Amino acid sequence: MTNAARLNETLSMGQPDRIMTYDYADNSEILTAYGGWSPDEKYSFEEILELNARAHKGVGLDITRAYHDPLNHWMHGKVENWERYLKIVPGSLGVESSGDTSWINRRPFSNSAELEKFMPQMPVLEEIRAGYGPVISSIVETFKAYDRVYIGCVEGPLSDAYTYADMELLSMAIYDAPELVDRLLAVMGEYSRQLALIYAENDTPPLQFMGEDIAGTGGPIFSPVFIEEKCLPLWDKIAAPIRERGGKFIYHTDGRYGELLNLIFGKFDADCLNPIERCGCNDIFDIFERYPDRFYFGNVCCETTLPFGNRWDVEDETLELIEKIGPSKRIFIGSSSEVHEKIPLLNIEVMYGTVHEYGEYPLDIDRIRKRRAELKSKLAVREEGAAKDWK
Repeated sequence: MTNAARLNETLSMGQPDRIMTYDYADNSEILTAYGGWSPDEKYSFEEILELNARAHKGVGLDITRAYHDPLNHWMHGKVENWERYLKIVPGSLGVESSGDTSWINRRPFSNSAELEKFMPQMPVLEEIRAGYGPVISSIVETFKAYDRVYIGCVEGPLSDAYTYADMELLSMAIYDAPELVDRLLAVMGEYSRQLALIYAENDTPPLQFMGEDIAGTGGPIFSPVFIEEKCLPLWDKIAAPIRERGGKFIYHTDGRYGELLNLIFGKFDADCLNPIERCGCNDIFDIFERYPDRFYFGNVCCETTLPFGNRWDVEDETLELIEKIGPSKRIFIGSSSEVHEKIPLLNIEVMYGTVHEYGEYPLDIDRIRKRRAELKSKLAVREEGAAKDWK
């Protein structure tokens, strides 16, 4: 069974032959070991795509939403696209990189009045279609050649709004200049809607991802009332292209969901949830018990277990997901957010390898429980009932 067929069978509640792996893999060790990437070489866009697809196949990653170029952080590409499609002043936003991340460190405004002078403009669908369409098609076809699934991915309007304006300024503008916030959200929402539409036009799988980070470890960053009023109508428009195709929509936010789940699974009616962050934030088993009819993408902890645990910790946490949610056929297993640079290659291999070894249907639950019993004395960071520590 191909991964494309396996995905369709899973999403339609058919008869997949095994659980699938899903992740965002921004880890250069994977690219080096399985793709042949070298930091001393220069690669074209097409070559980077092929390196990623080859590496994902080698390490056992079935589905992704992004490719990784270790020498070019995605934030640079985001700003370049804003300049091209939203007509922001070229060079007005500065991007700084350090370690494994990048962020906007310079803006030509520091208050609402200045922000008004540098507002992004509404995107033009034909411009984005002409620029993005061929790129999306190339990415999808490259991954398909390696039997990997590459799904559509857009940013949520609120995430893009505070990335552009800065979180502090946007928060102040909600009260001081609400009309500017409305306008900024409308532009970013339309940008994501158009991208989602173009993904749907270019033979992408029946699965669409939206990253809208609106929660932290303490709960929602913004008032749920504000999010429902300002963002929900935009989310519905972004989800429309994939829903019209009969596909599924993945809602992503880091942090602790809390009462946001009532909005995400309730009024927005998201089909899938990612990443179900652990370490005091969420308990995927509790959420699954409350919402058993949704699909879940994650949830091996990338904050503790994957970077600091031994291989047995990783295997046990992966087996727990297979044992407790696997029988429902509603879990796609990967990290609790991303496979980042601080995660050793061995632990990544163990995570995906465990899914491939123990995730075949029909699941052998007795074998899984026996293996977990064998692992108990070898664990370094996992504790009995650790998944409940969020309470």
